[in-house]
Amino acid sequence: MEVTAVDREKVVIPGARFVQADLEDGSPWPFAGQRFQGIVVTNYLHRPLYPVLVDALAETGVLIYETFMQGNERYGKPSNPKFLLRPGELLEAFKDLTVKGFEEGLVSGPKPAMIQRLCAVRAG
Repeated sequence: MEVTAVDREKVVIPGARFVQADLEDGSPWPFAGQRFQGIVVTNYLHRPLYPVLVDALAETGVLIYETFMQGNERYGKPSNPKFLLRPGELLEAFKDLTVKGFEEGLVSGPKPAMIQRLCAVRAG
């Protein structure tokens, strides 16, 4: 199984193919024409990527998305509303996928935070 990681800062992840790209600067999607069996997004929010992620998901592929939501400003960063999900936002953003699990609210560890989690599959 091949693992591909992307970030705007160059990093080395043993066992993974790394692609350095800024997904927010208007550059073309670095994975054009590629489909992935699994996409994992953590602690990251750039709303224009929602449809791009759906398009990049292979038939029967799985999307796991977890990031901060409104209310997190009480616990630290991020606190800017631009970087915080609205209640139920992941459900709405990925409504064309089949949701297998969804949670939102306060987590106590590793530090207190308000988060949303979604696990969804693309119907094949």
